[in-house]
Amino acid sequence: MNTRIRKRNTVLWFILTLVLMLFTIAPVVWFMMVSIQPPDVARSGGLTFDFTPTFENYINVFGKMNYLVFFKNSAIICFSSTLLVVLLGSLAAFGFTRKKNRFTANLSSWVLSNKMFPPIAVVIPIYLMMTKVKLLDTFAGMMLVYTAANVPYAVWMLMSFFDDIPIALDEAATVDGCSKPQALWHIVMPLASPGILSTGIFIFVLTWSEFLMALLLTGTNTKTLPVAIAAFINDRGIEWGPMSAAGTSLIVPLAVLFYSIKKYLVRGLAFGAVKE
Repeated sequence: MNTRIRKRNTVLWFILTLVLMLFTIAPVVWFMMVSIQPPDVARSGGLTFDFTPTFENYINVFGKMNYLVFFKNSAIICFSSTLLVVLLGSLAAFGFTRKKNRFTANLSSWVLSNKMFPPIAVVIPIYLMMTKVKLLDTFAGMMLVYTAANVPYAVWMLMSFFDDIPIALDEAATVDGCSKPQALWHIVMPLASPGILSTGIFIFVLTWSEFLMALLLTGTNTKTLPVAIAAFINDRGIEWGPMSAAGTSLIVPLAVLFYSIKKYLVRGLAFGAVKE
């Protein structure tokens, strides 16, 4: 009887998982299908299989509309800010895990509390600050904003990874003549590299798809791909074909990135999960 119940529960969980998976994948499949529909078919925005695939929407978007510029802007801002976030987050997380006392515990909690504010609540002060220091519509300004916004995430993710690395390794490196920065660079960071990689990917995804800050703080020089895609919703309606082509170009790099390093990502996500 118990075996029959377990089999039934397994089948039910399988069906539920399949339904949820289809519910998640269906919008992406629809988006990609619309992107290869002829413009007259794509204009309706409906899901149909009765069409001849064409890359006309991609040609229009990346050839005539020059969307490669926006793609390049997104890549520069995301890669640069992700590197800064991982670097600063690693230094802060290393300090918090190696110097544990009431002050560092309160400070680390304060760092995370900065993410409790909704972005819409701080975007106007940030806009005024960027205007005052003449960093509006600049790569440096966007990298600074994204770095400040995402460092709290990186610190708290990396603290769990650094906690799993025994302090005795740091002390042994110090005995062998390493300074604290050298111990971090040569001992701790190589051991925590799976966790650092997974943290970097998480930060990159947050930055790559961010819209609100990019909408208000970028302009003709630094407009990113999410902001450029939103321009397809205009007074003429929704331009489904070009928007789907541009949106697919936003999704594909993330999919390729995840597929390329998935084994390291899974290892990194599990790295800080178990304490001995």
